[in-house]
Amino acid sequence: MEYGVLSSFIPTALLKQQQAQSAKPKLIVIRFKLILQLEYDRMEKDITTYHKALDDFKRARSKAALQRFWAGIRGKSLDLLPYDEISTKLKAFNKVDRGVQTVKIKDIVGSVGRNEDFDRNFLPLNDADIIRWAQVKTAMTSPIGAGVPPVSLYKVGDAYFVLDGNHRVSIASEMGLDEIEAYVTEIHTRVPISTSITAEELQLKATYIDFLEQTRLDQILPGIDFSLNHADNYPLLAEHIDVHRYYMGIEQGREIPYNEAALDWYEKVYQPVVEMINASGLREEFKRLTITDLYLWVLDQQSILQEALGIPIRTAHAAEYMALQEGKTIKPSSTQTEQHFEDTVFSDSAQAVFTPPYAPDDPEGCLFRDILVAIGDHDDYWSALEQAILINGCPTRHVRGLHVINPADTLDEQAHKEMDVRFERRLAEAGVSGKLLIVSGDITNKLSEHSLLSDLLVLRLVFPPTGGILDRLSSGIGTILRGAKRPVLIVKEQALPFERMLVVYDGSPKSKEALFVSAYFAGRYGANLYLCALDDGTPDLEAEISYAKTYLRKLNLDFEYVLREGEDLADKVLAEAAANRATTIVLGGYSGNSLFDRLFGSNIDDLLQKTSLPVLICQ
Repeated sequence: MEYGVLSSFIPTALLKQQQAQSAKPKLIVIRFKLILQLEYDRMEKDITTYHKALDDFKRARSKAALQRFWAGIRGKSLDLLPYDEISTKLKAFNKVDRGVQTVKIKDIVGSVGRNEDFDRNFLPLNDADIIRWAQVKTAMTSPIGAGVPPVSLYKVGDAYFVLDGNHRVSIASEMGLDEIEAYVTEIHTRVPISTSITAEELQLKATYIDFLEQTRLDQILPGIDFSLNHADNYPLLAEHIDVHRYYMGIEQGREIPYNEAALDWYEKVYQPVVEMINASGLREEFKRLTITDLYLWVLDQQSILQEALGIPIRTAHAAEYMALQEGKTIKPSSTQTEQHFEDTVFSDSAQAVFTPPYAPDDPEGCLFRDILVAIGDHDDYWSALEQAILINGCPTRHVRGLHVINPADTLDEQAHKEMDVRFERRLAEAGVSGKLLIVSGDITNKLSEHSLLSDLLVLRLVFPPTGGILDRLSSGIGTILRGAKRPVLIVKEQALPFERMLVVYDGSPKSKEALFVSAYFAGRYGANLYLCALDDGTPDLEAEISYAKTYLRKLNLDFEYVLREGEDLADKVLAEAAANRATTIVLGGYSGNSLFDRLFGSNIDDLLQKTSLPVLICQ
C-alpha cells in the first residue's frame, strides 16, 4: 500500500499536532536570528554613536583649549569654582533637600572635587577622560539606551555646584541644552552669591562674613547689604558704629547696648546718606562701588574738605563737589520743587509745610543756610557781603567769603590779612558765623566749584553783559549762570532786604524754582509777593499760571498778579518792579546751554544791564 494512500487514514487532529511539533524548532531559530539581528543593529548603532561621541569630545577639548588661550590673554579665568573652598569661606551651616528640579545649565558654575577636569563652560580639560566622556554621551544619546539618572547639585545662593554628574552636565552643555534635571540640595550661607561670582568676589564675600560675625549687623538689620568692594574699609565701617555708640553714651549719660547703637546709626547716619546717594545718581557714576563704599567715600571726602577749608560742609554738597573733581555729574535737585508743587496743589491740607529744596537735612528749615559770597577787588563797600547778611534770619547760617587771585599776580599777604580781619569783624557785628577763603585760579571756575559747597552764591556785578554777540560768548557772569547748580543772587548797586519780591514767571521749571523761593520768604519772613507772568508764546501758559496761583493760595499767601506780553519783556519787568517798589527781582535762569541760547539768549542779559535791584536767579 502506498504511503499516500495510508496517510489519508490518519486522523486530522493527530496530523496537525505532528505539523506543529515539526514547525516549533523553525520558529525558535527565526526568533533567535531576529534577536541576534537586533542586538547586532543595536551594537552597530552604539558603536557609531560611541565613535561620534569620541569625535565630539575631541572638538570640545579643542574648543576648551582655544577659549582658555584667549581668556589668558584677556586676563580672565574660566575655572570652575571649587565647592569645598566656597562652602568653607562662606561658612555654610545648613542643608535642605529641594528634590528633583529643572536647572539652567548656565547657572551651574562649580563642582565638588572635579573643578580641574572641566572649565567654567563644562568643556573637558583632561585628554585621558575621553573614554568615560564618550561612554556617558553614548548612554545619553543612544536611541535604544536606558538613559541616565538626574545629576546631583548643591545650590548656594543663585549658583549650583555638581556633586554627581559632571560628565552629564558637560555633555548636556556640549549638545546645546539649556536645562538639565537634577536632585538639588540647598546650602545656606551667611551671604548669598550670584552665578557670575569670581575668585576675587569670593574673597570679598569671605571678608564680609568675617565683618558680619564681628558686628552681627545681618542679625540686627536683616536684609540690609553692607558689603564693600574695598574690603580694607570694613574696620572703618565698624569704627563708624563704635564712634556713634560712644557719642550716644555721652549724650544720654548711659552705656548704650551695641544693638541699639547700630540701629540708631543706621537710621540717623547711614540711611540719610544712602538716600542722598541714590537720589543724586552717584551709583550710576561709580558703578564699581557698592552703596556702602559710596557711603564711606562721601563721608571721607566731607571730612577732608572740612579739614582743608576749615568750614562746615553738608554731606550732599561734599558729594557733588567731589564728584565734579572726579569728572562725574550728579542729578539736579529741581525735581524736589516740582514735587512740592504737586503735593501742595493737589493736597487737601489748608497749608502745606515748607520743605526747602536746597537744604532738606537742615532741622530749622533754612533755605539758604550756607552762603558763598564773592569778595572782589572792585567793591570797596562789599555789597555782596552786606546782601548775604540781609538775606534771612537763619540762626545757623554760615557765610563763607571767596576771594580769587590771579595765579600770575604776586601774593600780597598783608593785604589779604587785612581783608580777612575786615571780613571777620563784619560777620561778628552781624552775629553771623563764617570764614574768608583766599584761593588762586580762574575766578569763574573757582566760583562755580565753591558754589557747590553752598546753598547760594552772592556776587556783585560790576560789568554787566552788554547784549552783544561777542559779550554773550565771553561773559564770565553768563558762564557762571549757565553752569550754576545753585541759585545766584546778583547785587548791582545797593544791598536790599527781601521785603518786596517780584517773581517773573513763565511756567518753566526754573521759574517754578523762583516761585518756590519767593513763596518761602513770603511764608516764613512775611515778604510781599508780586507775581509777574510773561507771555512770550509759551504753550499752555494759562494753565501754568492757574497752577502757580493755586500753589500760592494753598499756602495761604497773599500776592498780586499781573500778565505782561509782547516784546521788550525786560522793560516790562522793570516797570512792574518800579510800580510795586520791589526790593528784589526773582526769576529762573537761562533756558539752555546751547550756542543758539548763548548768541540770541534771553531777557536776563537785558535785565541785568538795566536794573539796579538785586536779582535772584534760580537754577
